[in-house]
Amino acid sequence: MGAKAIVPATVRSDKHKDSKKSKSKKAKSRPAQLLIDSRADIADSLMTPIVEATISAQDTSIYRAIELKLVSGGLLTNDPIVFSNDSSLFYLAKDNAVAVYNVQNGEMVQNFSALRDSEGLDRAAIKSIVADSQSQHGVYTFSADHKARLWNADSGEQLGSWDLEASPTFVAADPLNPARFFCALRRRRQRNGQIVYRYTVCRIELNADGTVQRKDLFKANSLLGLAVRSDGQWIAAFSKFRVHVVQIRADERVVRHAWGMTERVSAIAFHPTEPVLAVGDWRGRIVFWFCVDELEEDSEDREIVRRTHHWHAHRVNAIAFAGNGLMLSGGEEGVLVMWQLLTETRDYLPRLGSDITGIAVSPDQMSYAITLRDNTVRIVSSVDRSLVSLLQGLKFAERGVALTQGLKLAENHGIEQMRRARALDADPFTTGLVVHPVTHALVLNGEPGRLQVFSPLSDRHLSSIEVAAYTRVSGTSATNVSRPHVDLVQYSSDGAWMATVDSRRADASQGLMNVTSSYLKFWRRDPGDQTYKLASRIDNPHTGGVSSIAFQPVLRKGRESLICVSAGNDRTFRVWELQHTASSDMWSCRSSAQYRGLQPTSAAFSADGSTLAVAFDGAVTLWDASTCAAPVGVLVASASTPELKGVSFIGASSYLAAWSDERLDVWNMLTGSVWWTLAMPIQDVFVHPRAELLAIAAYQIPESSTASVMVLSPASPNPLMALHHPGGVEAVALIPSAKSGKSGRSHPDTEQGQPKPDPLDSNLLVALTPSGLLSVYGAESDTPSFTSTDFKKAPGSNTLGQPMESSAFASIFGSQPEQQQQPEKVELLANAQVRSAMRLVRTAVQSSYVNAPYHVLPPVPSLFNQFATAQLVPVATTDEAPVPDTDKMDIDSDTEMIDDQADLKEQATDPWSNAEFLASMRRGFST
Repeated sequence: MGAKAIVPATVRSDKHKDSKKSKSKKAKSRPAQLLIDSRADIADSLMTPIVEATISAQDTSIYRAIELKLVSGGLLTNDPIVFSNDSSLFYLAKDNAVAVYNVQNGEMVQNFSALRDSEGLDRAAIKSIVADSQSQHGVYTFSADHKARLWNADSGEQLGSWDLEASPTFVAADPLNPARFFCALRRRRQRNGQIVYRYTVCRIELNADGTVQRKDLFKANSLLGLAVRSDGQWIAAFSKFRVHVVQIRADERVVRHAWGMTERVSAIAFHPTEPVLAVGDWRGRIVFWFCVDELEEDSEDREIVRRTHHWHAHRVNAIAFAGNGLMLSGGEEGVLVMWQLLTETRDYLPRLGSDITGIAVSPDQMSYAITLRDNTVRIVSSVDRSLVSLLQGLKFAERGVALTQGLKLAENHGIEQMRRARALDADPFTTGLVVHPVTHALVLNGEPGRLQVFSPLSDRHLSSIEVAAYTRVSGTSATNVSRPHVDLVQYSSDGAWMATVDSRRADASQGLMNVTSSYLKFWRRDPGDQTYKLASRIDNPHTGGVSSIAFQPVLRKGRESLICVSAGNDRTFRVWELQHTASSDMWSCRSSAQYRGLQPTSAAFSADGSTLAVAFDGAVTLWDASTCAAPVGVLVASASTPELKGVSFIGASSYLAAWSDERLDVWNMLTGSVWWTLAMPIQDVFVHPRAELLAIAAYQIPESSTASVMVLSPASPNPLMALHHPGGVEAVALIPSAKSGKSGRSHPDTEQGQPKPDPLDSNLLVALTPSGLLSVYGAESDTPSFTSTDFKKAPGSNTLGQPMESSAFASIFGSQPEQQQQPEKVELLANAQVRSAMRLVRTAVQSSYVNAPYHVLPPVPSLFNQFATAQLVPVATTDEAPVPDTDKMDIDSDTEMIDDQADLKEQATDPWSNAEFLASMRRGFST
């Protein structure tokens, strides 16, 4: 599934109505600005049809064709997992796809989906999974697009599809018929101008010819769960305060019973062999209903024999029965309780780490699958209670789903979803996506007081860092328990140090306001186990909390001095310096500074660590990092610039980016002026620490189901990559691809004269959706997305179709003769796109060397090899004599174009190759 680059918004200068002459003068003095004035303009410009842009004579910007490499993350614990019939695999629904995992090691072995493009993700989300009892690895899926599908889990092949004409919410298999299912279908209706849902519990049979036979059992306004007895004749369903039990008799007559409850119901399950229904409620009780098979006719609130089992202090989230009659239950305590019903004894599996949301028993009765609230799946042995395998997903996924769907599901699932959504809203996503400089993994908010390290490429949880201790389970009478929240995290450039800021509030409902205490902590990485150990803790470094932290770059290994800057809500920023003592290392405050009583919002160091940029309100102040005594410069885009929320130097370039919620300004530090401006509602900005790249995510347009994401170079407002991401984007990041070396570090091969590699080829774009999915995008190929029509040569034109520049040398001696393509060289010149791209890069490199001011160029010895190699023409002899041409300048021998691989081969075999010649010249030149 791929995505193409989109045509960028129209670029125009500030004086849009000036004459062409004034526009030309303006373009020479300053690049044009990219101005978008409103959300409607964004919808018209950034939301244009997706097309593949090409290089032409009028537009020399390079746009890359991009594709979706993979999707990781997502919510794993939305429903209890489903085992295969041979108990070797288990299935999980991840949005619109089914992930298949091995029970013994937790490795993913298959992933398949019916959706092949990026449209309709919410519409086709999988609601239920049921294993096919006729095959070992067959599985049925029921999705929100009203479809039921049969799959081969080994190959991912779709074997059948059926239209249910309604959205299935809860599905259970009929134990007596493999093609028959009991499900609750939800229909959407309008009543008095409001949207209401109506549920129909029915029995459906999926025929081989694609038709569906349906028998309606009963209807209800709300349903929260469904259970089927082992004989397939009894079905139970529940809502908030009501339990429905339905019997299907031999003559197909339906008998329905309903009971009103004084406590809210949270879970139900049938005993596998006895006529017993277990009902769990919010008080932590499990009530056994006996003799349900003796009910005769339709009844309401009929008396029934009951027995109560009570251990849980909080609501019972899940109930399951094993084949031997053992009952399993779990809830907020994070303890799996195993009830021996015959002996009336209990056994426990404690400290699972989070709330239990689901329990499943494998068909061979050898394994229990426990799904936890923190997006974790544990496979436990039923024999010795040992851990068989562990699968941990992205912790943000559970938070994101609760926040985005909590209020929407409140009508159907009660006020619990609203309560959890509000609690998570008090524990917001503040760290963003931070890329670890060594492992290139993503670091972001995890559980309260913790950070999660997650690899988007392998879809694996790597580790969890406990920044602040937190007692997860509260008492039954406690409300609004204060929880620690990790506000910020940053790493030093070598990854040796980590700085975190965590805070607490007196009341969790206060959110980020009214911070009662905050802690700045410095952690040092242990070279032995590669974990971070706490080295220093500063209590309340700033009154009211900390808004930003930044490390000074480490330019050489073994450097003893290191500083970190923190900006706080007390209108000051402080400089912290690493102090070495005989026993340990500690951090202390070296200095603090203010600027006109304004509030600092962000801080960043330049690539060489000499300059510190601090954003105050709408201005960017520049400070000497060695003293921080007084600002050495102030950058203000305009008097109406809104409050900046971020500032960062872009790689090792001379550009600085400053952004607010409404615009992004890129400054040229050599001229001290705004290079270009992008006005749009900005959700998140990620600046690459080494490469000259920045990624921008825009807010989702209310009228659209997609959000815009762009990757730009600081030199131009024209996006290098741009895409429409479905479902919105919460944060973005740029991570190295598998084929790259260091994180975005360029390695020009100056000895061989090769140009600097394209950073888009060595980096991947990661977009985090509100639902917790990580979409990884990359360049579609290693070359720019040219088309074959761009390379048709015209008389007097070069490969790009631009007129060739004349020179005094050519006017005196004549132009260089065109190279005649030999038949045996056709294979070498087959890929015209690659060769044209290389020539374009060489031309740009030469132009930048010749035309750039001398004070911004690198040292001349480092440029000589690359510049001289670009001027040399490889020489090869042929048996044919050259054709004389009086209009061409005289040359000593015939030349022909050969590709870069032939250049390298010749240099490796010829003792007087260009590489050796250049090396000798460089030695003489450097002296």
